[in-house]
Amino acid sequence: MLNRTITERETLLLPLLKTITDALTLERDAHAQRYRVLTSSAPVKQRVGEGIAWYPLRIVERGFGFGEYPFVVVERTGPDAPHQLSGGKPCELFSVAGKDQMHAGGTLHWVSGNRAHIILRSNDHPEWLDHGRLGVQLVFDESGFASMFEALSKLSKADYDRTAELRDILFGTKTPSFVPGRTVDPVDGLNASQAAAVDLALRARDVAVIHGPPGTGKTTTLVEVIKRCAARQRPVLVCAPSNAAVDLLTERCSDAGLDVLRIGNLSRIDQSVLEHTLAERVKHHGMSRDLASLRKQANEYRRLASQYKRQFGRDEREQRNRLLAEAKRIIADVRRIEDLTTGMIIDQADVITCTLVAARSQEFGFRRFDTVVIDEAGQALDPAMAIPLLRANRVILAGDPHQLPPTVLDQKASELALSTTLLDRAIRAYPHAVQLLTEQYRMNHVIMSYSNQAFYGGQVTSHPSVEDRTIPAGAPLQESLVLIDTSGRGWEEEPGEGAESLANPGEAACAVHIYDELTTLEGANQWSVGIISPYRGQVRHLQTLITDELRQRVASLDVNTVDSFQGSECDIIIISLVRSNTDQEIGFLKDVRRMNVAITRARRKLVIIGDGATMASHPFYAGLWDYAEREATVTSAWAIAVDM
Repeated sequence: MLNRTITERETLLLPLLKTITDALTLERDAHAQRYRVLTSSAPVKQRVGEGIAWYPLRIVERGFGFGEYPFVVVERTGPDAPHQLSGGKPCELFSVAGKDQMHAGGTLHWVSGNRAHIILRSNDHPEWLDHGRLGVQLVFDESGFASMFEALSKLSKADYDRTAELRDILFGTKTPSFVPGRTVDPVDGLNASQAAAVDLALRARDVAVIHGPPGTGKTTTLVEVIKRCAARQRPVLVCAPSNAAVDLLTERCSDAGLDVLRIGNLSRIDQSVLEHTLAERVKHHGMSRDLASLRKQANEYRRLASQYKRQFGRDEREQRNRLLAEAKRIIADVRRIEDLTTGMIIDQADVITCTLVAARSQEFGFRRFDTVVIDEAGQALDPAMAIPLLRANRVILAGDPHQLPPTVLDQKASELALSTTLLDRAIRAYPHAVQLLTEQYRMNHVIMSYSNQAFYGGQVTSHPSVEDRTIPAGAPLQESLVLIDTSGRGWEEEPGEGAESLANPGEAACAVHIYDELTTLEGANQWSVGIISPYRGQVRHLQTLITDELRQRVASLDVNTVDSFQGSECDIIIISLVRSNTDQEIGFLKDVRRMNVAITRARRKLVIIGDGATMASHPFYAGLWDYAEREATVTSAWAIAVDM
C-alpha cells in the first residue's frame, strides 16, 4: 500500500525535483554556451586551432550501416594539429563551398590518425558532399539533456504507481523494505561483506545499496548479484554513467556465463564488446538473410535513382522519385523486421547493459524491468538516474560517495542540487539498506590506511595477500608511501594550456626523475606505472617529458588525469599535486573525493609530490602530511637532484 501523502509530495518532493530541474537548466545552458562560443562565429581556421574541427577533408568512403543510417569516412588533408575529436562525440559535417555554410549532424564513430568515421543523422547523404571544401566540427548535443528533463517531469507527475513509490523512497519520504531473514548461503569466491551485499540485494523489495571503497571487489560482487537476479527473472537492466563502465560490466557479466546484450550508440562502444551489441546480434539472427536481401534491393533502387543527374526531364524525375519511394518502402520493412527481431533478442537476454541516458532507448518500448542495477552511482547526476528509474520495479545502487562526484560545469548548478546524488541520499537516509564492502585486495596497509581512516571510519582491512607487498619486493613497508615536500624549492604553479588548466614544471621534472630512478631497478619491465595529476595542463606537460625509451622500461605506463584513473590501478602511482602559491589556494583540490581516488590507485608504491606549505591550509592534506611523517616516508625536494 502506498503510504505517501499528497502533502508530503507537494511540500517535500515536488520542490526538490523543481530545484533539480532548475539546476539542470543551468548546466545545459553552460554546456550550450561553451560550444556556441567555440563554433558560432569563429572562422574555420580558429576552430581548427582550438582543436574542435578538421578542415579541409576528403571523403574516403561512403555507405549505409546498421539501421540504414548513412556514414562517411573522411581524411583530413589540412595541418596535422592537436584536436579533441574522438569516437562517440556529436559533430557536424560542413561545407563552405557555397555562399552559406551547409551542415549535416552526426556522431563520430571512430577517429584513427587522420581519418574519422562519421554516422550521419539523416536518411541519405547530403548532395553538397560533392561540392568540396568539407570539414567536421564538434557541436553541443542537447538530446541527453532533453531525456533527463523528460525523465524528471515523469518522475514528478508519477502518482500511485511503482515509479512514484520508488521515487518517494529514493528521495527520502518512504522507507525501503526487505524480505526478512537470510536468503543467500556463503558464496564461493566472495568474502563475508561481499556475500552480505549479495544477500541484501536479493532481499530488497525496493532499494539496496552496495557501498564499495577502492579495491574491495565491488564489480565482482555486483556481477554475482546480477547473475542471481537474472536467474529469478530476466532480463536485468544494468546501467552506469559512462560507456567505459558499461563496457566493463558487459565483459564481466559475459565472463560469468550470462547472455549479455549491449545497447547504445555503436560509436561509443568499445571494440572488445561489440559482439554483444544489438547490431551484431541482429546480424547473426535467423532473420539476417531476409534483412540483407531487402537492403540489397533498396541499394539497387538507390543506385538506379542516382543515375539521374541534376538536369533531367519530367519523366526521368518521376522515375527517380518512384525508385526512391520504393527504396524508402523497403527500408521501412527492414526497420519493422528489425524491431521484431530486436524485441525477441531483448526478451531472451539475461542482462541488458547501457548508459543511464541510453535507458531511454526506443528498443525497450514500454518495458519495465524487475531489477535495475546502477553502478558508479556516486558519479551519476540525479536527472540521469531518473531515466532507468522509470523502468524499474526495484533498484540496486552500487558505488562510493567518497570517490569522484558527477562532473558539473556550472558552479551554481552544483551548489543548487547537482552535487548531491541519489547514492548520497540513500546512504544517509537508510543505513539498514546499505552494505559496506570491508576487505580490499589492492593496496598494502600503509598505502590504504589514511584513506581508510579519513573516509571509511577505519572499517576496511587489507586482505593478507596484499597487506605487506612492496616494490621492490622486500623493501621497507614505510617506503611504499613516499611524500616529497617541495616547500621552498621554487616550483610554483603556472598557467598551462587552456584557461582553466595549471602546470608545475618543477613537479613534472621531479615526477619523471622519480620514475627514471624506479625503472632502473630489477623487475621494472614487469611493473605497471601511472603518473597522474588533478590538472590537465600538468598531464600535457608530463607527456612531453616522457620519451619512448622511458616508456619502454615498464610493462605499461599511463600518464593521465586523476579523473581518468577512477576504477584503474597500477603497481606504482606517482602523483603531482601542482598547487604551489603564496596564497595557499588549492582550488578544486578542496573536493577531497578526487584525492581519495588518486591515493588509492597504487598496489605497491605511492609517491606524492606537493608543496606542504600550500597544501597544509586544508585539514585533509595537513592530516596526510602528518600520517606520512608517522607511518611512511617524507622527503624534501631539496634532496632530489632534478634537471630542469
